Amino acid sequence: MNEISTIAFFKIYQTTSDWRLIDVRDPLEYDEAHIKGSMNIPLSLLVDKHFLFINPNKHYYIICKNGSRSFTASSVLDNLGYNVTNIVGGISRWPGNFKKTTKTRYY
Repeated sequence: MNEISTIAFFKIYQTTSDWRLIDVRDPLEYDEAHIKGSMNIPLSLLVDKHFLFINPNKHYYIICKNGSRSFTASSVLDNLGYNVTNIVGGISRWPGNFKKTTKTRYY
């Protein structure tokens, strides 16, 4: 399984637009503060229904609050053959700005 630090991903985030970021936190956590352009797919939903959300031919970065849920998601998806990279340190170490959602989405 591939891993990258939050700082290293931040550099990618700033210099290219060719990234796909999945935030596996719960919707309420995501709504409070998330990285602009990220997709919110909670861990349990992503693990159970990955085939509905991600393309096996694309690369995805996976993030959560501190790296533990994203590690779990990345491990499962990696074992299923998906091209994913876990962001170690999570959103708690994000040096950039956050976006806040005004309308809560539920699955």
